[in-house]
Amino acid sequence: MRAAASERVLVLLALLIVAVALFASTFGQTFSGGGDVAQQPMFFPRIVLGLWAALALAALVQAVLAGEGVAPIASWTRIGVVLLAIVVYANAIAWEGFFVPSVVFALVCLPAFGIRNPLVVAAFAVAVPGALVALFNHGLGMPLPTSRFTYLF
Repeated sequence: MRAAASERVLVLLALLIVAVALFASTFGQTFSGGGDVAQQPMFFPRIVLGLWAALALAALVQAVLAGEGVAPIASWTRIGVVLLAIVVYANAIAWEGFFVPSVVFALVCLPAFGIRNPLVVAAFAVAVPGALVALFNHGLGMPLPTSRFTYLF
């Protein structure tokens, strides 16, 4: 029972629930033009969500089976901060675009997970969202939500 109450198991369970819920939500949507399934807007997200759910399930099973040496939950405050940050982040993307909320999310979550070096936190918080914006918006032509201030990010 101790393995099922570990922080790792709870996080993996939450990841699995979110992936399955998002995957299930893609089936109730209707799109114009029947056509080929691969041409539907939900084709790529379903693949990604399916992989996400499969990996979360595999990691969850592994965490439960190898649970003898698993430490109990270290900080409920840390979990609360991260969950609140996720809720705010998911809602902020709609009106502030992808880049700015992602930077703020990283600036909140990285210290919550114990990464305290300000240079590493700042570099990661700007570099990763910046690379994703460059890749998707400017490289692949699959735009992420942009800021109301500029179309560049």
